[in-house]
Amino acid sequence: MKILPKILVLFLLQAIFSSAKAQVVTSSRPELFSNCSAKIQAPVMELERVFTVLGGSEIELNFGNKFSFIGTVISSLKRYKNLSSVLVKSSIFNNTLLSISKRTNPDNTITYVAHIINDKYADGYQLKQDSSGNYYFTKIKTTDLIQDY
Repeated sequence: MKILPKILVLFLLQAIFSSAKAQVVTSSRPELFSNCSAKIQAPVMELERVFTVLGGSEIELNFGNKFSFIGTVISSLKRYKNLSSVLVKSSIFNNTLLSISKRTNPDNTITYVAHIINDKYADGYQLKQDSSGNYYFTKIKTTDLIQDY
């Protein structure tokens, strides 16, 4: 008779675990760039132009696939002798931010890191470099980077 309570406990635990569901993250945020390409060419000349504009100035960056980012430079900092960062805010894209940094490496090559992101939307772009040295913005899901609050 001692086995009957053990079997009942096993069935009860099985019922509990089979009905339990993992937390599923669903984003209620819309996509801002749904009509834009998943991969956008980012010429180095356009990336470099950001670092020539003073804070408070307007800038229009023309990337590939007829994608332009127009905004105001809200921050331009030279953190170290080899690292500069610029933040551009675009009212056209509902206050979306373009954050871009330029690092001069010890061998005098330059590496760019950038994101186009808005915490109110579920998508954005991240700058990547291919094996040929060309830069591209690739679409990302900001839900993977930004937690809902």
